[in-house]
Amino acid sequence: MMQPLFVLDNDSPANLQQQLIQKLIQAIQNGHFACGSKMPSTRKLAEQLGIARNTVVNAYEQLIDEGYLISKERSGIYVAEDLYEQHAQNASHKKPNQENQQQEQNWHQRINKLRLDKLASPYPHNWQQYPFPFIDGQFDPSLFPVQQWRECSKLSLNVNEIKTWASDSGHDDDALLAEEIRTKVLPRRGIYANPDEILVTLGSQHGLYLLTKLLLNNQTLITVEEPGYPGIRQLAHQAYSPIHHAEVDEHGIIPEQIPQHTDLLYVTPSHQMPTAVTMPQQRREALIAKANDDDFIIVEDDYASESNFMSSPHPAIKSLDSQGRVIYVSSFSKVLAPGLRLGFMVGPAPLIKQARQLRTLISRHPPANNQRVMGLFLSLGFYDQALRKLNQEMAVRWQELREALNHYLSTHIVTSRTMGGSTCWIEGPSQLDGQQFAAEAAKHGVLIEPVQRFFASSRNNGNGGNSSAPQNYFRLGVSSIPTDKIREGIELLAQIMRQWQDDSSGTDTARSTNQQKWGKRLKGEQLRDFASRVEFIGQTVFGDPYRIRLYADGSMAGWEGYQDERQDKGQWWLEGDRWFRQWKDWSYGETLGFEIYIQKNRINWVRDGKRVDSAFYLLHSNEPATETSS
Repeated sequence: MMQPLFVLDNDSPANLQQQLIQKLIQAIQNGHFACGSKMPSTRKLAEQLGIARNTVVNAYEQLIDEGYLISKERSGIYVAEDLYEQHAQNASHKKPNQENQQQEQNWHQRINKLRLDKLASPYPHNWQQYPFPFIDGQFDPSLFPVQQWRECSKLSLNVNEIKTWASDSGHDDDALLAEEIRTKVLPRRGIYANPDEILVTLGSQHGLYLLTKLLLNNQTLITVEEPGYPGIRQLAHQAYSPIHHAEVDEHGIIPEQIPQHTDLLYVTPSHQMPTAVTMPQQRREALIAKANDDDFIIVEDDYASESNFMSSPHPAIKSLDSQGRVIYVSSFSKVLAPGLRLGFMVGPAPLIKQARQLRTLISRHPPANNQRVMGLFLSLGFYDQALRKLNQEMAVRWQELREALNHYLSTHIVTSRTMGGSTCWIEGPSQLDGQQFAAEAAKHGVLIEPVQRFFASSRNNGNGGNSSAPQNYFRLGVSSIPTDKIREGIELLAQIMRQWQDDSSGTDTARSTNQQKWGKRLKGEQLRDFASRVEFIGQTVFGDPYRIRLYADGSMAGWEGYQDERQDKGQWWLEGDRWFRQWKDWSYGETLGFEIYIQKNRINWVRDGKRVDSAFYLLHSNEPATETSS
């Protein structure tokens, strides 16, 4: 019976004939079908596998053409006799002798030692099997423009198109793609470049590799962000270049921390890697001014420039460059798919010329057929369509994440400010260990990203971290999780975090201490009088201001944002000494009850013995406040 040997998968991207051919070759090479032995008839094999006979016939014919099988007239199909010697040789290689082992040891001595840190993967390889993958940088097939990409692929296979890209172009890029980048992609970032100032790369990482090979050595100082992208540190180590780490704040890298003798500065201004903060225009101008004064080069990695869906993106730092000292690196991976491996680099013509020559030694050029497909994709307007769809979907997911974090984790976390993107940098409670918390969350099906790998101080301590790197941070991404899974995942994450905190400070003494910190609890008429004329003023977990006004008739209104961009209305009421509220849209329109504590001019909402939110308050009356002392 062939069924245990051949398991064909109807859901596989390979068709049944391709799968059968692969299985037959594997069976022949492993000796299941001996050289010279007769193969099952096409009818019998088709019946046993439950597939069409034509599928088996076509598979046999291809293997005959490739020399694995031979057809004997009036006898049947046999495994080729001359495969025996090759099979025997392969089998002998599976039993390494002592001499082979010695040769393996010699190879370890011959290979140059690379200065590479062993960084653990931020998430498991089977992340798709987790119900709540809050990770970033992975491919979401639901967002890929399949039909448009397929159309461009078909166009690239026209005879005239094949003549254009099939021959070796030396070190030149596809003319159509280069022109589309120059005239459509770069002007969107405020960059205007000549054709000889653009180089197509195998993604951003390829561009960074070329730059570090050309610009870094053991006497050049590179300044990088802290925390920052681990890949640039790895490349600097390979060049034996000294590294200075400049801290980032809510506006990105701090210019005052960049040494005057810096030779190269690496920055990620659109969405800082990994905190996701967006660098404002004033900070970008300050970096350019410092680069001009101190005579250093800036490498601007604009890996996620297109995803500023919450506001208009700031012009690239490269657009402010008047002295030719900014090198711009970007890719198409974030809009389309990481596996596409197409990016580009913009810089002064002499640098691009050298980078092109170095690229020729490594890979000649990115595959010309892929370049042509991408050029057609841009020229036909499909890239703009894909970008709009992506930003619309990311905006929905981002808003859902905001709502869920505000609803379930408002007093437990602090987030970084950003203009969109697909990740959120989270500061948890001080006692939280991000790596242990991520491991615990994964046990419940929630994947979050611990962030120790982004800190230079977390390297080479043998335990995957270092006490000098903050431990209570983690990242959440929305590029790989469907919108309808976000709320459920954050709710589960909040439960895990509360359990984490309860385990560390869940004693009765701790609860009693907390109640003292919350202030005085309002009850009865005091609570009703307070709720009838109060306005709360606070901040969301993303740092956006909000106001909530309660009225005596039981209605309430809310405003969120610096210009009251988001508004809602609802109702409040009392049940005994508990205050209840229900919004129309905010907090998913759920009805929730709280105990109300006040301390000076601050209010604390408490539910199930835990503070769930807090804010300042104002009383809209000339009467004295309910509370007269703390």
